[in-house]
Amino acid sequence: MARISQETIDRIRHASDILDVISQYVNLKKRGRNYFGLCPFHHERTPSFSVAPEKEIYHCFGCGAGGSVFNFIMEHENLSFVEAVQQLGRRYGIEVELTGDSGTKRLFTQLYEIHEIAANLYQKNLFSDRGNAALEYLINRGLSDKTIKTFRVGFAHGSWDYLTETVRGKGFTREAIDKSGLFGKGKQGPVDRFRSRIMFPIMNRSSKVIAFGGRVFESDDPAKYMNSPETPLYHKSEVFYGYHKTAPDVRSENAAVLVEGYMDFLQMYQGGIQNVLAVSGTAFTDRHALQIGKITQKVYLTYDGDEAGKKAALRAGYSLLQNSIDALIVSVPENLDPDDWMRKDGVKTVQEGISGALPLLKYHLQVTDAKNLPAVERSNLVKEILAELAEIRDSIIRDDLLQTLANELKINEQELIRKLKEAASRKRLPPPDEPTSTQTNLFTTVAQKAQVEILTTLVSSFSEVKQLVKDHLDLMSEPLLNKAASLFLEYDVDSTAVILEQFEDKIERDKIASILMVEQNIDDPQSVIQECLITLKAQPIKDKIEQARLKIRELEAAGQDTNDIVLEERQLHKQLLLIYQTNK
Repeated sequence: MARISQETIDRIRHASDILDVISQYVNLKKRGRNYFGLCPFHHERTPSFSVAPEKEIYHCFGCGAGGSVFNFIMEHENLSFVEAVQQLGRRYGIEVELTGDSGTKRLFTQLYEIHEIAANLYQKNLFSDRGNAALEYLINRGLSDKTIKTFRVGFAHGSWDYLTETVRGKGFTREAIDKSGLFGKGKQGPVDRFRSRIMFPIMNRSSKVIAFGGRVFESDDPAKYMNSPETPLYHKSEVFYGYHKTAPDVRSENAAVLVEGYMDFLQMYQGGIQNVLAVSGTAFTDRHALQIGKITQKVYLTYDGDEAGKKAALRAGYSLLQNSIDALIVSVPENLDPDDWMRKDGVKTVQEGISGALPLLKYHLQVTDAKNLPAVERSNLVKEILAELAEIRDSIIRDDLLQTLANELKINEQELIRKLKEAASRKRLPPPDEPTSTQTNLFTTVAQKAQVEILTTLVSSFSEVKQLVKDHLDLMSEPLLNKAASLFLEYDVDSTAVILEQFEDKIERDKIASILMVEQNIDDPQSVIQECLITLKAQPIKDKIEQARLKIRELEAAGQDTNDIVLEERQLHKQLLLIYQTNK
């Protein structure tokens, strides 16, 4: 098992700014001492994901996910602890030395390795003699050598087994080969999926290759584009091409320019429009909207200028609005795509087009010439629009669009409201895709709550209550809470991140993270601990008193003697009184 020294782990943790790291994945806004955003681990529309920079931890109050900066990278990128430490080490320029045998590689590690081999092979092909024609094609399309290399564009020539032979004998499991999405099944075994195609590597947020898009080149294959299938690494509806490079620009501009194609993206990026993203191998979905909403609340849809592009832009736009993201549509010239437009008219014209983008509804009415439609067609268009508006949960956005629709088409707003209700009743909205909060699974009994209070007080006032908690640690009967308190006492540190990393079980770590996220301002922490200790000492006796009372009632109902149990109850009351007196 590969190991990293604790010294190196601590060094990387201290060098890592958890706010900086998580901000690369989540659009965070300050609220009080902490920062909040949409959780990257489940779908939500109201931010419940919180980062506490002072404590160096995160916690989602919706799904319950929580931990340190290492835990975040592990969960988000499907990495082991060692791989997460290595990734952050590279980010902050800290060398990570491994000791011990790494053992059998995990599936995800092998999948990443296969994709990296493929990306290197395809780019090597592009710059070889066999790739000259493909390289010349890309250069003639206006791409610079720098852009091609920055985004690792490559070429898969026509061989059925070039990649297959390259990975053969390198120790990859059959499962990894089958699940990579890079191979098909031939009569004699695996064969290359991508052949005679210009290859566009698709990377995750950490710049790791997870899939490919392939454009046909010098082949009679009728499929112009072929993309990797869904794999354990690649979920099409959650991935944007180029995100690893442009997400910081999207955040800084507080807006994304969204295109459909790989070449559209590359031309935009090369031209200086670097807050650009492209959908990856699929149509835009609600899941895309949820992902993009984590880094911006404004999207400029820059789709092809033909009829299909306009319809796709409208579908994507309504999906964005239904997820509370402002959608504006750029009018790309008729029958041009953004790639052609950029090469034909230049970046200045494209930038002007983006600046002049229309809000979705106004564009919809303009592109359909709604004001001049015959009455029946206009009525059908209004019904179509209302069906989309009915799915918008944000009442402010929905009412504003309704008012715009009424004003633009000179329709009575009350009549539109009535029709909107009809549309909503015909198309009932499913509830938001929210998981059950782990809060319901937390500690609820009096004794458990007292132990939680001890733990939170220990965290907030460590030096003042350390000895008191240590002397009475045996009273913390809840195993998970006892473990957390013991770890704090053992490590003698205020860093909650270090403690959370000791919980390998995700459920346990999430529960403790939710407790440690609580802000405490305690005037007299020793008194708080004393009160909790009294509760823990007294509660078992109170439980016995309650049991005795129940027994007395049972005996009385049965006409039996209760003297012994009454004496027992009195003794218990004396013990309880003694606890309160000696702990005043």
